[in-house]
Amino acid sequence: MNYAKAVRIARSIADVSQAELADRSGLDRSYLSLIEGEKRKPTIKTLQSIADALDIPFHLLTLLATEGEDAKRINEEQVLGLAKQLTHLLLEQKSDDSEETVEQSTRRRSARSGIPSRGKKRRAA
Repeated sequence: MNYAKAVRIARSIADVSQAELADRSGLDRSYLSLIEGEKRKPTIKTLQSIADALDIPFHLLTLLATEGEDAKRINEEQVLGLAKQLTHLLLEQKSDDSEETVEQSTRRRSARSGIPSRGKKRRAA
């Protein structure tokens, strides 16, 4: 799996700069640069932060990271093409869902990824 490639592709498709992605995800820009440059291997938590910041499902990053040896029955070009098409569809849907509240969006992303959101806990009244 090449998550560096996945982050670069997803960021490019979303038309987001490294600095903007770093700001949205809460990561240091230099660390994000090291991830994209294949100098650091991101944790699942870091990848989830990146996926959330790009508003794409975590599993799409995994699909984008898939390489030939990871998918024996389908060639790498087909996997990459499918992942790019899915990313475009999701980003188009995002613009259609612009009236969705932040809370609804957070719940949706959390449900999509299977990883609980890091939202603020509410105090009992």
